[in-house]
Amino acid sequence: MRSPDKTRRRFIQVTSSTTLVGLAGCTGGGDTDGSQPDTEADTEQTEAPSDEEGEEGDQHEEELPDGVSEEEFEQGPVPQVYQSSVSLGGEDRQGDNLTPKADVQFSEFDEARERDAHQPGTCCANCADFIPDKNGDTFGACAEVHGYIDGADWCTVYESLPEPSVPEGMNEDELATAEVPDEYRTASSQGGEERVLEELLTHEEVSLTESVEAIADGMAQPGQSCGNCAEFIPDKNGDGWGACAKVEGYIAIEDWCSLWEHVSAEHEE
Repeated sequence: MRSPDKTRRRFIQVTSSTTLVGLAGCTGGGDTDGSQPDTEADTEQTEAPSDEEGEEGDQHEEELPDGVSEEEFEQGPVPQVYQSSVSLGGEDRQGDNLTPKADVQFSEFDEARERDAHQPGTCCANCADFIPDKNGDTFGACAEVHGYIDGADWCTVYESLPEPSVPEGMNEDELATAEVPDEYRTASSQGGEERVLEELLTHEEVSLTESVEAIADGMAQPGQSCGNCAEFIPDKNGDGWGACAKVEGYIAIEDWCSLWEHVSAEHEE
């Protein structure tokens, strides 16, 4: 994992007192998964906490997706849209070779910080194995682990996203202000936003930095990165870089800025 002191965007020291919206994590646990590449279960088990559980019976700070039981949430199967999805790091989801959450110390972010293996600022949202939300329920999936995954979670198979190489003919200092390739100039973001050249903000204006650093420094909430931001335009020409509907220059999937908006925001009313 790259040292926090050797990153390309340490010029941003603090961010303004912007209110950041974080996503609550989901708990670990769960046993082995007998699931196979299935569609989302048709069950209607929208279970309420039992009397024995009482008010503290809720194990998740956020409600489970509609129609998804606690067991499905932990063990799968995840919705069909994820069955053949590719992770942020380009990994295919191997439905037959996934690992149970219990075997990888799957944890909410706050709990993960107490584990020896956890690195400051790391979470599923900036992990190479994470598959961001694709159906508007705010949860994603993992190329290696069973069940529904929140971007603010963490586990021991965490793998950092490599920073893309500087495109040929450019130098590192030009990335923040360079005009992006033609493929991005008329592209829409993950949230359906169009890129308007005349309205773009600079990296410095939005405190753009790497998400691991932003989370570790308290600038960003766990679970936030460009990879699951509604404004992000993923790599379209194979160079590993993306772009943003609101910010100029080259943007890495592992980055973060103060304009962050969950990719599912368009579904939330």
